[in-house]
Amino acid sequence: MTASQLALVLAQPHNNQQLFADHYLNVVLPSRAEWQALRDESAQVQSDIRAIFVRFTPSAIEAQTEDDLIKPVLARLGHSIEVQAALRTPRGTKKPDYIFYQDAAARSANKDLVSTPDLLRGKAFAIGDAKHWDRPLDVSLRVRSSDPDLNRVPSDQIAFYMLHSRVTWGILTNGRLWRLYHTDTAQQQDRFYEIDLEALTRHGTPEDFRYFYAFFRRAAFDDQPLGVADILRESRAAARAIGDGLRRQVYDALRHLAQGFLDYRPNQLPSDPATLKRIYDNSLTVLYRLLFVLYAEVRELLPLRESPAYRNDSNWLAAMGTIT
Repeated sequence: MTASQLALVLAQPHNNQQLFADHYLNVVLPSRAEWQALRDESAQVQSDIRAIFVRFTPSAIEAQTEDDLIKPVLARLGHSIEVQAALRTPRGTKKPDYIFYQDAAARSANKDLVSTPDLLRGKAFAIGDAKHWDRPLDVSLRVRSSDPDLNRVPSDQIAFYMLHSRVTWGILTNGRLWRLYHTDTAQQQDRFYEIDLEALTRHGTPEDFRYFYAFFRRAAFDDQPLGVADILRESRAAARAIGDGLRRQVYDALRHLAQGFLDYRPNQLPSDPATLKRIYDNSLTVLYRLLFVLYAEVRELLPLRESPAYRNDSNWLAAMGTIT
């Protein structure tokens, strides 16, 4: 891992792809008492999982990655899983790597049965799939094999399992990356919450590591104040509130921009209907460009952190305000 990659990991301990609201994750969640109460517990788990990584040798063999890394991590997180459980689907009986049960009793009740939505309802909360170490999760390997599932895109595969099991959550991992999917957006494979567990375990602070532990531990899937269902509900509500506020601010910003073009005397702009229409159109252009740049910056798509020249150069901003 390069220094720039490490800096990015520590600056942003999670990769949230529109599953939750970023502002809620980064600002609201850390201020909650329940989040702070996880501090000591999460730090101990980080230490334990770090020891698992120390013993782990990366392998291109899926079963080896599961046995040496993924299953020990799941055990430390407190999960009751059934491995290679049969699942009835329109494509025949499939075997996702894991079904996550509420407890050992629920797992035992379904043991050796072909799973269906009716059998899983009220007993299982998630379905999981594991890949070999660092295997790409959004592309096919296109290898020669009699097993068509080996050539499926992992993100498509977890969506398929979620659709036909009708569980609420999906967990997909290649050992390094751990992703959380929700049933509402399972068919949109670009919507997920992702953690680089190796980077977070080895280099993250205990506060950073909480973004893994709080979302993937067994208790995260209970109906409780810091459960992922609760976080999703509050996150969506916060996003709606921010959206309503932003909408009002956009209207205010548009009004101030347009008035600014008129009030700036060197422009010498008349207030006839044709000119006012040009001012309105150009104000919209400036506003959309600003929103685009700000969105790109918050998503780390522009070199705001890395480039002092970018941060300090305001020529691009001046260019936005030119009437065309």
